[in-house]
Amino acid sequence: MAESIEQKLRKKGWSEKDIQEALRIIKAGQKKKRPGVKLVDKIVYWAALFVAIIGNMVISLTLVPFLIALEGYSLYSIIAVLGLSFGFFFDLLIRDIEKLQTKHYIIAGLFIPGIAVVNVLYMTLVANQWINLLGIKTSLHNPVLIIILYVVAFMLPYFINKVVRKI
Repeated sequence: MAESIEQKLRKKGWSEKDIQEALRIIKAGQKKKRPGVKLVDKIVYWAALFVAIIGNMVISLTLVPFLIALEGYSLYSIIAVLGLSFGFFFDLLIRDIEKLQTKHYIIAGLFIPGIAVVNVLYMTLVANQWINLLGIKTSLHNPVLIIILYVVAFMLPYFINKVVRKI
């Protein structure tokens, strides 16, 4: 969850009076925000989520040929790189959307990884069926292992970002 502005200012050594004045100015600015700007903020948030969902599907589809042709470390490396790449993209996307409310972080933080899990599970099962149908000598893949690897790689940029911000 995002650290509040008040907490950030306290960490920087601001006085209570200055913090309250800064918060008052920010709240006044939010109240003066025109309805059109508020609408654009919502559209940007939902468009970013839509892009993230589509990106997840594309990555899942990209994974199928690799799942069919590869196994072992080469496959796991590709899954990790795809997960890290999309994780960095998703973290950047969510972090750069100005003034997300807590509910938006929760929606994005649970919804997108949840979709990623379902997509990767489905694509792993599809790849396993193709391996059987085509009689390819590649061994069948454990969907749980593939999901864990992808989700850990996907979430790693978020945790790295949190650690770097604290330093």
